[in-house]
Amino acid sequence: MGLIAFTACSEKKAPAQAPAQAEQTVVTDSAFQAAAAGEYKSADGERCVTLNSDFSVKVKGLDKEFYKWELPAKPEGKAAVIILSRKGLDADVQEQATLDTEEGSIIIKNETFRKK
Repeated sequence: MGLIAFTACSEKKAPAQAPAQAEQTVVTDSAFQAAAAGEYKSADGERCVTLNSDFSVKVKGLDKEFYKWELPAKPEGKAAVIILSRKGLDADVQEQATLDTEEGSIIIKNETFRKK
């Protein structure tokens, strides 16, 4: 006993749907950005991270070439978690760091850099 199935086809193509993209919101706080901007050095002075108020980053002596930083949320008070980004093969690689503008320090992977 065989079964035969028929399906109806209207010969109309469904409109192509655009791939869904995650909505990104950029958090800015000009006062915090200005306070965070500056050169942060390691305890031995060999490594240096420079944060700019335009969210760009320059590094010296680090094994990771960070090129930008961002605020994942509006800072509350003088300290905030920031995201440092570096180029990866397919997408940016992001690392969290803690920035304290009152103490003038940034902690990246358990290493403290102090503002000079």
